[in-house]
Amino acid sequence: MTNPDDAWVIGADSAALEACAADARQRGALRVARIGVNVASHTPRLAAASIAFRRVLDETTLQATNSTDVRLFSGIDGTAVHAIASGLDKLAAQISQTVHWNACLEAAVEAGATCFLELGPGHALSAMTAHAGPAMPSRSLEDFRTLDGVREWLARNAS
Repeated sequence: MTNPDDAWVIGADSAALEACAADARQRGALRVARIGVNVASHTPRLAAASIAFRRVLDETTLQATNSTDVRLFSGIDGTAVHAIASGLDKLAAQISQTVHWNACLEAAVEAGATCFLELGPGHALSAMTAHAGPAMPSRSLEDFRTLDGVREWLARNAS
């Protein structure tokens, strides 16, 4: 995964991760940390899962809306999704390809986003968003105790 401020998330087996971490430290990385992920998400190791998921998506009935208030950006390249079929292809591909979160953030900001709410699980993306631009309010659904709290935050921050 590529993230703002030259941050990277790398998926590999333990030996390869240790070697990469050592190399990064030797080259002057300011922070190297293992995260608690035990699935090879967003790596070629899940290519078969991408194919299987795309087949499931083919069996799903979707109805397009013409809302101009909603934009959907592809995680694998940050481009806007305008057609259902290509959007489903990209959604399935995300399982086994690098996610370019930095490109998604840039596209969202260029499109006029005023805040970010991560639906989860977790809060990794909202944390990266907060570090990328402190002026952009960013929270995770996990940050709130109630749905009313989410609604209040969105009312204050979404324009």
